[in-house]
Amino acid sequence: MNGPLLGLVCTFGRLRKIILNSSADLRGVDVVYSHYGSGEPIVLLHGFLEERSMWNSYAEKLTNDHRVICIDLLGHGATGCLGYVHSMEDQADAVLAVLAKENIERCNVVGHSMGGYVALALAERAPERMAKLMLFHSTSYPDTEEKKKDRERVIGLVQRNKDVYVKAAIPSLFAEQNRDRLSGVIDGLVATATSFSQQGIIANVRGMMERADRSAVLQKGRFQKCVVHGELDPIISLESIRQQAALDPNIRFELIAGIGHMGHLEAPETCFTIIKDFCG
Repeated sequence: MNGPLLGLVCTFGRLRKIILNSSADLRGVDVVYSHYGSGEPIVLLHGFLEERSMWNSYAEKLTNDHRVICIDLLGHGATGCLGYVHSMEDQADAVLAVLAKENIERCNVVGHSMGGYVALALAERAPERMAKLMLFHSTSYPDTEEKKKDRERVIGLVQRNKDVYVKAAIPSLFAEQNRDRLSGVIDGLVATATSFSQQGIIANVRGMMERADRSAVLQKGRFQKCVVHGELDPIISLESIRQQAALDPNIRFELIAGIGHMGHLEAPETCFTIIKDFCG
C-alpha cells in the first residue's frame, strides 16, 4: 500500500464521518492507519491480536473535538512485519513514522494492553511528543520470569497451530461472566486475529517478552497520566496495577467493576466516558 491515500470511507450513519486510510513508511514497511476529525490529536493504539478498527466507535465520538489517529501496529491488521521480533521500540518507531507523516508534534496517547507498552516506549523515546498517556488495561512493568515462560509456550503453540491458539486466547481476555453475553463479539475478534500471519504473532510475543521495565517512565514523565484497569482482569493482577498507580501521586487511577481485560467491549460506555474525560 503506497501513496498518501489508500482509501476514503464514509461511515457512522447520519454523521457521515470521513475516515482517511493512509500509510507511513518504516524501513520499507507500510504502517497503515486511519485519521479523521480535527483538533487536539489523540493516538489510539490497539493491543495484541487486535487492529485499529477496535477503536471505531470511540473514534467516531472523539472526532467531535479531536483529530483521531488509529494505527495498525507491526504484524497486525494491514501492517506487515518488520522482522521476527517486533520490539516495543520498533512499534514506537512505527507510531513516530505516522506522527511525522501527519505533522503531529504533540498528542494524547491511549494504549490498550500491548498498545500501552508501545505508548511507554514512545514516551521514553520522544517525551516531548507526549501530552497525556493512558494505560488502558496495560502495565509499565516487564514480564516476570514465569510470564516469559508462558510466552515461550505461546510461541510453541502458534508454531504448531496459530488458529487453535487464537481461538483459545481471545475468550480468555474477557471476564468469565461476560463471555456468553459477548460471544458474537468474541467470534468476530477471533475471525480477525486468525487472519494475522504466524510471523507477526510470534514477532509480537517475542517483543512483549523482551520489553524493558518502564515504570520509571510512568513515574517521572512530565505528561498527564491515567491507568484504567478491570476488576476481573485475568491478564494483569490488580495488586500490580495498584502498585503502578501509586508510582506518582498525580496518576489518575480508574478501576472498573465487573470486567476483564477488554473494557472497550465489556463496558464500552464507562470506558469511553473515562477516555473522553481524560483527553478533554
